[in-house]
Amino acid sequence: MKTLGKLLLITSTFIIITWVIGIILAIYKYDNKCESYWQLATKASSIPQKSTYVDKYVASLESCNLHGKYNAIFLETPDNSFDENFKALQSLQTRLHEIQAIDVSSFEYQTAIQQITAQEQDGADQMIDVFATIWLKDYNILLWDWIGILFIIFTVICGTTGIAMMNADD
Repeated sequence: MKTLGKLLLITSTFIIITWVIGIILAIYKYDNKCESYWQLATKASSIPQKSTYVDKYVASLESCNLHGKYNAIFLETPDNSFDENFKALQSLQTRLHEIQAIDVSSFEYQTAIQQITAQEQDGADQMIDVFATIWLKDYNILLWDWIGILFIIFTVICGTTGIAMMNADD
């Protein structure tokens, strides 16, 4: 019984450490491949620079082959759809391209850059989260959202059971 308890504890510890390393590496991989371009776009102060980074972000997302996927397993909606959120991103990309043709010193340009900045700050965070979590689900479902939480809870329960078994009187 004590040997089984030790085995459960060691296995659970190994799984949790592997899971933590896996989630860190997965987030780094996504940030490096995709999200860094979005972060740079939000930091850029000129429309041409924002547009360049958004173009890179769109291209990197397209290369991930996430079309038709959702940030859900059961309750799929347009709001958690990669395709619908990608359309919203492409509308921002198109708007950035349109603004580049406007005279920088005009009131129209200033209004447009304020609208773009407001859209990036207010509405885009949820869209960006959808892309990131769909990517993570596609990368490794055991790291994704509630599946990852259930996996870790199960592993902790196994580890706790192992400790109880080690401490149990024979």
